[in-house]
Amino acid sequence: MAKPIKRPLEQLKDKIDNLVPDKNYPHDRFVIITLQEAIEAAFEGNFGVGAVLVNRSRIVQKGHNRVFYPYFRSDMHAEMDVMTKFEEGHRDVENMEGYTLFSSLEPCPMCLGRLITSGVRKVYYAAIDQEGGMANRLAYMPAEWRELAERQDFRLADCSPELSEIALKVFMETVGKSDDRLRQR
Repeated sequence: MAKPIKRPLEQLKDKIDNLVPDKNYPHDRFVIITLQEAIEAAFEGNFGVGAVLVNRSRIVQKGHNRVFYPYFRSDMHAEMDVMTKFEEGHRDVENMEGYTLFSSLEPCPMCLGRLITSGVRKVYYAAIDQEGGMANRLAYMPAEWRELAERQDFRLADCSPELSEIALKVFMETVGKSDDRLRQR
């Protein structure tokens, strides 16, 4: 009997489950975790994006997109999920010096604003979002936002090209259906 053909998300999950950090790319360790979160989001029916907050090489919070599941929350992008959980659980942290946020995808305008406001010093993303990403378009933000962002570093993660490719594929597998759901609201 022939083995059933796995759907694209199942194939991507298998690939993610077997990833090993490449020592030549210092961000691989954290990007792999964002991919694990992204695939979880995708299987839940959300946009396939994951994020992780790190403090001096220690993971302090993980999260993923939760716009549709477990219930509709327009603000629950991956970066927002991570920051909301962290801020609620660490009300004593007043300065984000030493914190780095990794995302599987370039932050959108809403998330970029939140990350600028949060003061997270470094934000690295595995894949560029050509259509909706804002970190590469920081120059188009109002002057006040650009000035606030000067204390921060927003850039592409130093991860293996394979991880960038997987991040974009997970997102692309979910974006069409998710965008359609938003248009129906």
